[in-house]
Amino acid sequence: MKMIVAVIKPEQLPAVKQALFDAEIRHMTATSVMGTAPRTEQQMFRGVKKEVSLLKRVRLELAVNDAVLERAIEAITGGCMETGGWGKIFVSELHDVVTVWTGERGSRALY
Repeated sequence: MKMIVAVIKPEQLPAVKQALFDAEIRHMTATSVMGTAPRTEQQMFRGVKKEVSLLKRVRLELAVNDAVLERAIEAITGGCMETGGWGKIFVSELHDVVTVWTGERGSRALY
């Protein structure tokens, strides 16, 4: 089992979500987060230019079986490429999953 964490721009979320649904991956968590960029951006706030170093991002978290990992990565990258191509994907080992309601463990608890 793997844990996928993807950080994308908010405007990329609809395309990434659709790509994941098309790949039959329907379980994910999306969180609004702030992140820094290598350089600051100029944005207008009430007619005044401001340098912004913290930018709005979306953090997606997906727990998947090993068999679904590549399909999930391809769906995320495909959705990001449709809307600008920006994002990062982090994959880590997931040792155990427990469904609180039923007590199921492991890969059976993922879906």
